[in-house]
Amino acid sequence: MHIMAGTTALISILYNVPKIIAAFQINWQTGTSLISSLAIGGYLLGCVISGLANFAYMKFRK
Repeated sequence: MHIMAGTTALISILYNVPKIIAAFQINWQTGTSLISSLAIGGYLLGCVISGLANFAYMKFRK
């Protein structure tokens, strides 16, 4: 679960690098807030995806 969640968080941060750079140019607090929001949101999304994958694996394994 943590591998999928961490990968999803990293992908969400890397996908939004232009927005992060623009936010840091405005204010460092805005940029930091954006990075933390993307990391937490991406991690939670990865947890949901991993949970659904595990559920599907358990359901269709039989």
